[in-house]
Amino acid sequence: MYRFLICEFFTGKVLDELPMIIASDLTRYLKMYGEGTLSLPLFDGRGQLVSDTWEQAILPMRSLILVVDDADRIVWNGVPQSRGRNTSSKVSFPCRTTEAALIGRYVPDLDFAKKDQARIFQSVVESMTAGGIGLDYDCPNTGILRDRTYATADNARVYDRVNELSAVLQGFDWTIDVVWGDDTHSWVRKIVRTGYPHLGNRTEHPAHVLETGQNITDFDYQEPWGEGQYATHVVAVGDGEGVDRVMSDPVIDHAREAAGWPRVEYRKAFSSVKDKTTLNSHARALAGYVFGGQQVLTATARNPLGAEDFTSLGDLTLGDAARVIVDTPQLQLNEAWPVIGWSLTPKTGIYKPTMARIGEPVE
Repeated sequence: MYRFLICEFFTGKVLDELPMIIASDLTRYLKMYGEGTLSLPLFDGRGQLVSDTWEQAILPMRSLILVVDDADRIVWNGVPQSRGRNTSSKVSFPCRTTEAALIGRYVPDLDFAKKDQARIFQSVVESMTAGGIGLDYDCPNTGILRDRTYATADNARVYDRVNELSAVLQGFDWTIDVVWGDDTHSWVRKIVRTGYPHLGNRTEHPAHVLETGQNITDFDYQEPWGEGQYATHVVAVGDGEGVDRVMSDPVIDHAREAAGWPRVEYRKAFSSVKDKTTLNSHARALAGYVFGGQQVLTATARNPLGAEDFTSLGDLTLGDAARVIVDTPQLQLNEAWPVIGWSLTPKTGIYKPTMARIGEPVE
């Protein structure tokens, strides 16, 4: 059902196609990297070597593997992090999606005053251009101006800085999309995208539907009161040691506490952040995530077979809304929720989209 194409990471040029298999769940999420493991059986059913160039084609950190569906849509991309060998006839390749490239680079000295947050984001990522991976950008202005000063001495990774920037109050979504660069599908582009206040088409009448009795075979609905999902007292923690550590002012859900809910405290650390105003903004954003809890549903869904006509994994775009229809004794639900992530299981045709209630951000 899926094909596996091997590309050169920097240029995006397609080099080869190999009969790989999905060895663990492949994941993808907004504002973070996904991961998964692919493996290559070295011999076919007749005992013949599947490729005499696979070692040169799949090089950790230099190759990009595409998982494409029957319609040649790119479903997932992964950069091999290592190459595992043992006595078996399969070679395993633990992978991370393209967003993980931001982990391996550090932010240089940069200073921004009254700059649109999308321009700060793009400038920070563009600091990776020398020796980079050939990125394109689609980062429209948001209208939100910010001040930021970054120092190379802070030893802060690009990945951490852009996530800190995007997670503040009135922040934004970001991702890196891997798309075909031409009609012949001979190479791919890697496009860094941002969206304010979110990425994707969020509408109450989406084109795609996930429904029990159709494509949903099971689901996991997270009640909004689980550990880490609910708090009434939030503090953002910055740099420093002991009494010198910088912390935000607490943000308190006074209404819920006054109604009799016991206090539950939640703190999150933000590396290399020393400005209290920035930490206060982080704390307010965190409060939006955890006050009152979050409603999240992960569906186990199957792709259509034969003449069936319903939403498949290749139809979904991160950030877009999908209508979720659940009709079971435990849960009745018929609402449009945005898709914030998904995983593809090793079992052919099974995928797990994760959705959250519109208007309730999920960190």
